[in-house]
Amino acid sequence: MRVWFNHWFSTAYHLINLIKTGDPGKFVFVGSSTNREAIYKCVCDEWFYEADGLTAEEYVDFCVSFCVEHKIDVFVPRRFLVAIVKNADRFRAVGVNLFADTCSDIIEMLDDKIRTYDYFRMLDSEYVPEVRIARSFEEFTAAYEELRGKVARVCYKLVVDEGARSFRVIDDRIERTSALLEKPGAKITWEAAQKVLGQYDFSIPLLLMPYLSGVEISADCLATPSGNLIIPRYKTNKRYSEVIFNADVMAECSRMMEKLGLKMPLNIQFKKDADRLFLLEINPRMSGGLQLSCKATGLNVPSIAINQLLGVERSWDYPDITAQKVAHIETPICLY
Repeated sequence: MRVWFNHWFSTAYHLINLIKTGDPGKFVFVGSSTNREAIYKCVCDEWFYEADGLTAEEYVDFCVSFCVEHKIDVFVPRRFLVAIVKNADRFRAVGVNLFADTCSDIIEMLDDKIRTYDYFRMLDSEYVPEVRIARSFEEFTAAYEELRGKVARVCYKLVVDEGARSFRVIDDRIERTSALLEKPGAKITWEAAQKVLGQYDFSIPLLLMPYLSGVEISADCLATPSGNLIIPRYKTNKRYSEVIFNADVMAECSRMMEKLGLKMPLNIQFKKDADRLFLLEINPRMSGGLQLSCKATGLNVPSIAINQLLGVERSWDYPDITAQKVAHIETPICLY
């Protein structure tokens, strides 16, 4: 059976290896990317280059043709995910199983952080942080000044983002001598933020919200016939994460999963502020850190999920632990 990963995160390297471990010899892996040196080509049986600069429509056409030409049975999409699930019927028509939920309205909503917040605010505003939307530089500065009067620090990001690439924390303390031995990370001064965003066209609006200083929780989730599989992974340290089976977090994840009705892997991200839990975002795909959850628990989520997609139910049980630390797994360098 032939499985295609299109343009993915580098951590697809680990996801493919997990499926190989769960089903030795069952699958042939086909990979492609706009990056000719993408690391996961090292674990693929076949590799192809994707053209960059395609529109969503052009890319869907490319994907359908690619599936037919290379006799793909299972397609695991990431690039242009929303456009692909909107065209799920085209893939079914050529015999392809999409490793993605095909309820395009939900997937499109989750791709927009503001729509996601609005959706869950109607259910329970307790978990939705106070946010502002800026569609111009003037709205950005006004929103910052308003929030800054209420909270210690303000952060911002694009409403459509991936991998937190646009996330910044406005913090003038990084210019103090006390910050000499500290890496600034995603911090930016207010003056620098104004210089950068004063040149931005706001074609994608910005979301501003209070910076939540507590731990980030990345919950890897999968609905299965025997119940919701939920692995809350606490990002407690730059060197390791810790899976903690917190009943309250798991119950909230399960409630969100039931409301969304998604059947394929998804990732729900929370951030704590003092004792309060706030929703950050929901990604309707395997997360970039899923391999850490799998390694900490022994639960092979990608293998369970792909078999479930193909009509094979894999039994699973939570490990007899309440918490387990796991070191961050480095992705190796591909030498060819």
